[in-house]
Amino acid sequence: MKTYKIITLGASGAGKTVFMASMFKALSIQGTHGFYLEVEDHNKRKLLNSIYTQVIKGDSWPQGTKYSEVSEWTFTCRVKTPSLDDYPACQFTYFDYAGGRLTDVDEDEEFEGLVKQADAILGLLDGQKIHAWMTGSNELAADSFLNKDLPSILKLMLSCKVPIHFALSKWDLLENEFSLNQVLDRLCEIPKFEQLVRDRNKAGSPVRLIPVSSVGLSFVTPAPDGSMKKISGAIPRPFQVEVPLACVLPDHLTAWLNQVSQKREQLETKDKDPKQPNIITMLLNWAEPVINTATEIGTKNLNLEGESSDPDTLNETIAKKLVSNLIKFAFQNIKKAADERAKLTREQINESLKNVKDEETALTHAIENFLYIQHTLSQTYPQSEIIL
Repeated sequence: MKTYKIITLGASGAGKTVFMASMFKALSIQGTHGFYLEVEDHNKRKLLNSIYTQVIKGDSWPQGTKYSEVSEWTFTCRVKTPSLDDYPACQFTYFDYAGGRLTDVDEDEEFEGLVKQADAILGLLDGQKIHAWMTGSNELAADSFLNKDLPSILKLMLSCKVPIHFALSKWDLLENEFSLNQVLDRLCEIPKFEQLVRDRNKAGSPVRLIPVSSVGLSFVTPAPDGSMKKISGAIPRPFQVEVPLACVLPDHLTAWLNQVSQKREQLETKDKDPKQPNIITMLLNWAEPVINTATEIGTKNLNLEGESSDPDTLNETIAKKLVSNLIKFAFQNIKKAADERAKLTREQINESLKNVKDEETALTHAIENFLYIQHTLSQTYPQSEIIL
């Protein structure tokens, strides 16, 4: 079962731990999303539930992560069928840490090593500080975001190649005054932010700006001292907390397909070392349920039955043939299938639940739901996928 590693980058107070607890609460039962998340570690599951309970019932907010801690949270994405059979589809491992490790030190080799291992990066932008910046209401908070928080996040992101998702936290404080496009326009005025987006666009690696709220509208109100005060009797309604997770796998596939497509083009114009079958290894080692099917069909189309499929023994001719044709085939057809699945209705996706019978079909069903969530995001916030 494939595990996707996600590192969350956010300064102290951005709401990383609260966001994770809210996401788990929203996805702890299958409901309308077509999948659910399970935390096998009893103590960690209990802790996440405790954090969420404190968020909605306590007078204070949960304490931030201790400076020395880097917490690892593994969520298993599972699918339960109408007959109550239950299958795992994939796993997501989130790394949570004290925000001070991002902003208060120049070098942190342990933390930087985790970032480089990630399959996706989630940058949590503090909506309260962005509100202060957009309105000019709190110069200190705006300065903290512009000159401390965001530069620290961008510095690490610029060193990686994986998909990037900016989660705009505390969206409930912003949405009545600003559109997502207005916030994005201001962010793009920052040279390093614009550079990051353009570099990712050029590399074909998705970058998104996703508005989220761990508590939803009318649950908190800003206090004069800058803190967030809970409104008595208010009911939390988390907003889009499931979206960043749902975008991980589709965007990971998109980035991978674009990467191998670019390498295919390079191979067509430059001589390659026949002893370096990296691109073939990538093709065969990615998501087995998807790529193995493409490989099987592609091999038949290329009339390569009988040839060795071992990446270590492929000669240069077969390698070039596979890279030039099979990857092109896989890229075009998998992308087309992904686009078509994204347009499925909720009723059609729910109907596909009847076809889940093992881990492979559970993953297919989960991907369909991820694509549906991503497609809904694109319909509601067309500018959420940042393209400059």
